[in-house]
Amino acid sequence: MVKVRVKVIGSGKEGDPFRVNLPNYVPIPGTEEYADPKKRIPKTVMVEVPDNECEKGRPDKAKIRAKYKGQPRWDREDVLSDI
Repeated sequence: MVKVRVKVIGSGKEGDPFRVNLPNYVPIPGTEEYADPKKRIPKTVMVEVPDNECEKGRPDKAKIRAKYKGQPRWDREDVLSDI
């Protein structure tokens, strides 16, 4: 597993949980960075990503597209554009 810091998406409300835009990851508790600590809305978080989805210590677009070929959410040109 590779540890990386990535952007958090979602509002944290019902139906739109906080998450990151990766197909497979494990969040590391306590590593959240907040844009506004009073509101407790995370801006980034450290996650662990499988080695076979990374290159040079970062999630890799080509590896993820190949691994999830045929799945529209991950097999597209702009995958990972917002991490």
